[in-house]
Amino acid sequence: MFLKPAAVSITNFDSIDDIGIDFLFDKIYVVWGRDPLRREYIEKSFARLGIQNYKFVRSISPQNFYHNKTPRFKFLRSEWALQKCKKCTTLRQSYLPISLGEISCSYGHLKAYKAALQDGCEKFLVVEDDIVFDKDVFYNVLNWKNYIPKDWDIIHYHSWHNLEHPLSNYRKPVNKYFFTGYNECGGAVCYALTAHSAKHLLARSLPIEIAADGAISHFSSSLFSRRYYNSYVLYPFLAKKTIFDSQIDEEQPVIKKYKTRNQRNGKGS
Repeated sequence: MFLKPAAVSITNFDSIDDIGIDFLFDKIYVVWGRDPLRREYIEKSFARLGIQNYKFVRSISPQNFYHNKTPRFKFLRSEWALQKCKKCTTLRQSYLPISLGEISCSYGHLKAYKAALQDGCEKFLVVEDDIVFDKDVFYNVLNWKNYIPKDWDIIHYHSWHNLEHPLSNYRKPVNKYFFTGYNECGGAVCYALTAHSAKHLLARSLPIEIAADGAISHFSSSLFSRRYYNSYVLYPFLAKKTIFDSQIDEEQPVIKKYKTRNQRNGKGS
């Protein structure tokens, strides 16, 4: 059972606005889907929170894959990604056919990893352009930062699996703020990587066969991965929720033979 974070001491800070999360990471990368409203939201939100050390990574959207409803890229025309692919690993078959929204999402995250490595980052935070921080956790960073495990490969600062979710029973408490990760397949809104783990994800994620949240779950999705990689979850989560609807869930069908995720899961027409 986690205790409520204690009040923050602001010793050596001019005000509460000087206490942020910037100092925990070499840089924060915002995966931006080119929507000007989302960029404006991030800029205003981060300004209010005093976050300065961040960079936008311009991603793509499903619309970028078409011109006059004709696929622009050879891999779409040949449909290698958008069907049940015999060449793909058995583990990833369940994610196929992958939607253009999922490809766009993964592309932006992979681009963020490349940007971080090019910038020389050893540890960095990746957030999506609709993130909402939990201000209580955000401003209590001075309390929980000393509990961050030293050997982490990935830290999930958000998950769709809260402590009431059945999968949470398999997480093991490390200290009063952190759990070990277990099948963390819904945490692409806010997570941290090291240079080493980013290189690993880049090496195994091309060609794109899976959405970003599925890709980063690699570190905690099997007994093998949990033995050799160190995945952790902060609770309470640093990211409280998202403010916009998911680009993946908002995707509309353009060509009948290409399915959206909602169509694949039987939720769309």
